[in-house]
Amino acid sequence: MEYVFILKGLDCANCANELERKINKSLSSGNATINFMTKKLILSCEESNLEKIFEICRDFEDGVELTKYTSALDAI
Repeated sequence: MEYVFILKGLDCANCANELERKINKSLSSGNATINFMTKKLILSCEESNLEKIFEICRDFEDGVELTKYTSALDAI
């Protein structure tokens, strides 16, 4: 399943790249992509992996948190 989250508190492109690598390393199957410019984390993984990914983001750097992305198109 695909999930999109907004990353808050991530201020460095290099850090975004490092976080992306850590998340991908933790996934047995699936893929994570971080777009630093839009602050979006796009995950393609099983729902059972989400808690682990939230934990990785919390532990990565103080102030980094994920919020679920919603757009006007989601309401259609």
